[in-house]
Amino acid sequence: MPRFRLTLAYNGSSFSGWQIQPNAPTVQAAVEKALGVALRQKVQVHGSGRTDAGVHANGQVAHFDFPRALSETERARLRKSLSGLLAPDVFVKELVPVHDSFHARFDADYRTYHYYFSDIHQPLFGQTTAFFPQLPHFDDMRRAASCIQGDLDCLSFTPFDPALPHHRCWFFESYFREADDYGRYCYVVTANRFLRNLVRSLVGTLIDVGSGKKTAEEFSALFRNPDRTKSGTTAPAKGLVLYKVGYDGHWKLP
Repeated sequence: MPRFRLTLAYNGSSFSGWQIQPNAPTVQAAVEKALGVALRQKVQVHGSGRTDAGVHANGQVAHFDFPRALSETERARLRKSLSGLLAPDVFVKELVPVHDSFHARFDADYRTYHYYFSDIHQPLFGQTTAFFPQLPHFDDMRRAASCIQGDLDCLSFTPFDPALPHHRCWFFESYFREADDYGRYCYVVTANRFLRNLVRSLVGTLIDVGSGKKTAEEFSALFRNPDRTKSGTTAPAKGLVLYKVGYDGHWKLP
């Protein structure tokens, strides 16, 4: 059966996350409903991964199957219809045919998240930027972030899940940068996978470093000696964006 890949951007503020839930608005449910209307039949959508309630996306990837191939003109028309049906919170950036063995989740080489925050109030970005006042030790935050490289045990930063064989992730990059001219900063992190609340917990603990509650060395030690009780407060969801899901082999595990 022909398979198609969607690339989606969305503002997660009004959603209870990506995955379908009973009696709660989710991105997956909204996309499936829009596809059902546009294609006039029930369609199941498979995402590259879950995003939590309030988390946004610039490059969420999903796939769905349809009984017949769609021409380029039909795909363009479908993409336009979907964006109209999903507006204003969800936008379809791309809709392309893929091999019928492609899987949005299992074929991904890496995911990149951005976390946007500022140490001054930003009324223009209230839904997408977290506010953390007084970060005098920003250089220590940068130093702590740079230690997040390679194969690391992340149990200090995610709830224990007995269903998982391990809580390790392989990190390809982790750094801070100035995001724009409005005084916002951005934490960029790329890994082969992300566990529940991992990025938000990393950011919350890095903020502790920036405010002087922890040292960069204490932060680094949490990977060598996992202890969930010693990580920082989980950062707000509104600053987090699933920026990109990569299938291009740019980063692969050694």
